[in-house]
Amino acid sequence: MTIRNAYSDIKSAGSMHRYLLICTGIIFFLTVFTVRIHSQDLPEYDEISIFLNAPRTGGVEIDAVIRDNILYLPITDLFNFLKIRNIPSAGLETIKGFFINPEAEYEISRDENRIKYQDKTYELNKGDLIRTETNLYLLSDYFRKIFGLNCIFNFRNLSVTLTSDLELPYIREMKQDEMRRNLSRLKGEIKADTNIGRTYPLFKLGMADWSAIATEEINGTSETRLNLSLGSMIAGGEMTASLYYNSNSSFTEKQQHYLWRFVNNDFKPLRQVIAGKIATKAVSTIYSPVIGVQLTNTPTTYRRSFGTYRLSDRTDPGWVVELYVNNVLVDYTTSDASGFYAFDIPLVYGNSIVNLKFYSPWGEERTREQNITIPFNFLPHKVFEYSVGAGIVEDTLASRFSRGSFNYGLTKNLTIGGGAEYLSSVSSGEFMPFVNASLRLTNNLLLSGDYMHGVRAKGTLTYRMPSNMQFDINYTWYDPDQTAINLNYREERKASVSIPLKIGKFSSYQRMSVYQIVSQFSKYTTAEWLFSGSVFGINTNLTTYGVFLEEIRPNIYSNLSLAFRLPAGFVLMPQAQYSYTSNEFLSAKIRLEKPLMKYAFLNLSYEQNFKTAMKLAEVGFRYDFSFAQTGVSVRQTDNKTSFVEYARGSLIADRKTRYFGTDNRTNVGRGGITIVPFLDINANRKKDPGEPKAFGLNLRINGGRVEKSEKDTTIRILGLEPYVDYFIELDPNSFENISWQLDKKSISVTVDPNILKTVEVPVMVSGEANGTVSLDKNGQINGQEGIIINFFTKSNKPAGRALSENDGFYSYFGLRTGEYYVMPDTSQLRKLGMESDPVSLSFKISERMDGDIVDNLNFRLTMKPGDTTVSKPELPKQVIKKDTTYMIIHEVTQELITIAEDSWAIQLGAFRKRSNAEAYKRTLQKLLGKDVEIVVEGDYYKVRILDLKTREEVDRNIELLQKNGVTELWVIRLKAKHQQLVLKERTDSIAKITETVVESEIPVFSFEMVLQAGAFRNEINAINLKNKLSGMLSKPVQIIFADGY
Repeated sequence: MTIRNAYSDIKSAGSMHRYLLICTGIIFFLTVFTVRIHSQDLPEYDEISIFLNAPRTGGVEIDAVIRDNILYLPITDLFNFLKIRNIPSAGLETIKGFFINPEAEYEISRDENRIKYQDKTYELNKGDLIRTETNLYLLSDYFRKIFGLNCIFNFRNLSVTLTSDLELPYIREMKQDEMRRNLSRLKGEIKADTNIGRTYPLFKLGMADWSAIATEEINGTSETRLNLSLGSMIAGGEMTASLYYNSNSSFTEKQQHYLWRFVNNDFKPLRQVIAGKIATKAVSTIYSPVIGVQLTNTPTTYRRSFGTYRLSDRTDPGWVVELYVNNVLVDYTTSDASGFYAFDIPLVYGNSIVNLKFYSPWGEERTREQNITIPFNFLPHKVFEYSVGAGIVEDTLASRFSRGSFNYGLTKNLTIGGGAEYLSSVSSGEFMPFVNASLRLTNNLLLSGDYMHGVRAKGTLTYRMPSNMQFDINYTWYDPDQTAINLNYREERKASVSIPLKIGKFSSYQRMSVYQIVSQFSKYTTAEWLFSGSVFGINTNLTTYGVFLEEIRPNIYSNLSLAFRLPAGFVLMPQAQYSYTSNEFLSAKIRLEKPLMKYAFLNLSYEQNFKTAMKLAEVGFRYDFSFAQTGVSVRQTDNKTSFVEYARGSLIADRKTRYFGTDNRTNVGRGGITIVPFLDINANRKKDPGEPKAFGLNLRINGGRVEKSEKDTTIRILGLEPYVDYFIELDPNSFENISWQLDKKSISVTVDPNILKTVEVPVMVSGEANGTVSLDKNGQINGQEGIIINFFTKSNKPAGRALSENDGFYSYFGLRTGEYYVMPDTSQLRKLGMESDPVSLSFKISERMDGDIVDNLNFRLTMKPGDTTVSKPELPKQVIKKDTTYMIIHEVTQELITIAEDSWAIQLGAFRKRSNAEAYKRTLQKLLGKDVEIVVEGDYYKVRILDLKTREEVDRNIELLQKNGVTELWVIRLKAKHQQLVLKERTDSIAKITETVVESEIPVFSFEMVLQAGAFRNEINAINLKNKLSGMLSKPVQIIFADGY
């Protein structure tokens, strides 16, 4: 008997005397001495397979070890799944690498029984490491203690749920992939199996946002602010209305907002019609809302990008800032300790509108959006765009306003434009014409300018160096007599240089700028030097300002902001302001934040102004319910105490699916999608009465928030930007029932504003048909392998193809409900000289929820009798027998990250249907006894033979395949590499045609017989063989196209 231990064997001796002697010595040794046992010499353990689940990203099945009901996880398998760098030694004595960042190196040593990570050493207990023949396993709790990977083991279903507060490499790659897909969509480079466009309902109510803020001061004033926003679709357009109430002011129409917008991006002459309180984009100063109408042919999305523009600004410290270009998320970042952030905005053709959305470290979402118009307006060559609008200003004069702008892409690098603006309240001139132009001198040098008659002239120059250092120059001149812009400036001058710097582990962003305002009697100049980066692991921002006025002493001061992450989730943010002019501190502030539980957050702050002696302290608490965000804060300012309470949320309604829900985020102005999977039993791709919903569908989408309803299988995707095409990937393997299959695996949906758009996903119920193929040869009946079986619909359309196995059995899965007939391939039978009885069989796949199975579709083959009739037999003579086996071999070399050593593979066949590839795979496995896999590339399923160690082994398999009728294949050399797949070289070679002189009798045949020499899918290969045979034979050689060959 053999006892399996961690790494030891005990073998019996050859004789009983020797066996007793050894046993006596072992017993004596164990009695007298104490033996130290290392962690790798452990008693019994159990190796099992578990499912490693990572929330929101999927999972994978890996090996694990159970010892005394304690879980051990394989280090290399886990780190490979998380894409964490790891290099195991040959005997798995050590595993080295880095965790997320290259400077965070680690080493796991089995010999020394310890782990080194970031200059710290963790001594392991006896039994914390287990070495098997193929893996090194670590006690799962150490992944949490050392690397922050929480592994929760469920013994009942043998699964591990992995969570982490860190941004792991595989999560970062997913976000980068999403941003790349979004950028591709911004350029119009996305394709899907099904496209669902806009809808234009007459009336549909869908979204509502609400908020309430109450402020009360002890022995002082109080204030209540209420806001209700409604979103719907009316007459096919987007309708939003916002009602605002303030207890300290009267309810007036001027404070309310309403807007209707009709969008049709497919109608080029007029894509948008806007009515209500419009955004004017006026140069003139307008403080009141404008009620009017706008018309434009500018689309809401754009086709391609051509460069970047640097944008930087400030918000609260530690907030996540999302960048949207034309309603598409393209990047995100986190503000530093002072609230500074910067983006490189992709410039797209047309007028790019940039939206910035802000989220606090604890999940709070800012409702305000910052709209920024990029000062470069490029259009594709020969493209014309316009925007015209007019309305009444809600001021005391009821001023009349109108504006029209027109732009044309003169060349791909030059866009010119012009127009006019009219405002009746401008005393210096109501009518104001303007011209503008944008010029791309080089890829990194952009110039933009505009001139409005009697008002101003403005120019912008931007240059970016290959090192990403950027220079910006802006100049604005104002007409001295203009009154359109409410400023008394004569000139504005601004210059800035931005320098991103990274040296080793140190990275920073610096910006130096000078801004000068020239008025009639004075000059006002400000200078700024901003430094933002990580210093010794501390988020640091140092900004120095200088204010210079004529005949006044310059005022120079600095703001220093830091952010520390402390144990137990605390975040400490001290700030200080120091004046170099007066050599004193002006103010100091400290803020402490702490998440109390999953949805509760606490913050404390204290601030003191040393010049005014003002002191301010504040305590705030926030809790996020599923239906609303709520919060309360107490503020003490000197001797005054005030309280602030707030709550905000949203309501979502969908009459079609009878849904009414709540959310703690804003939804008005956005849209949503309701996915309704159903069993399409009759295969008409429409939901008919009585067809049930399908449980278990999983999907992925490049945006929004996915919510699943276990009650009715409905999947809702909320928080989507309107008029944007979202790409939805459906998981075909998510159903428990194997007969449930998806006909379309990807959907592109154009989101409608303010409503939930219903998308019904048909889940096809697939059936199976099987039978046998037997050969009757001289009364002996045996199963016949390698026979092609074709399936056709009742209307003679191909429905599938199968290949009989070595015992004659064949099977095809994937038939929809309906009537079919099946028959052996007539072209193949003709080549083999066989005939089938019966010629074909009809059958029906019935409507069943679990799929139908049709059995006993059996065919019997017999050999056709040969034609042996001749007029005169001839004497035998010497002939030349030619081996015309014609094989095309493609040589390909690939470098892969997924293998450890070089190897070879043979690829045969590319199928559009997976069932055909599966059938071919089984045939090759039985023929060669090798590992065969299916690789999906594009729309094809490709069959590959793996585990070929040498070229000699490849050639042996090629010879065997050639004998079995294979005429074309790909030989792939797989080279180990630690980078992505790279196609290195490709050459084609054609096996030679051999000739052998033999002695044989002339066969007796009909003079009308036709010989077929080969069958090719590639026309070029057929032509090559035709030319070769024409030179060798005196007979005519023709190419005939039949059955796809």
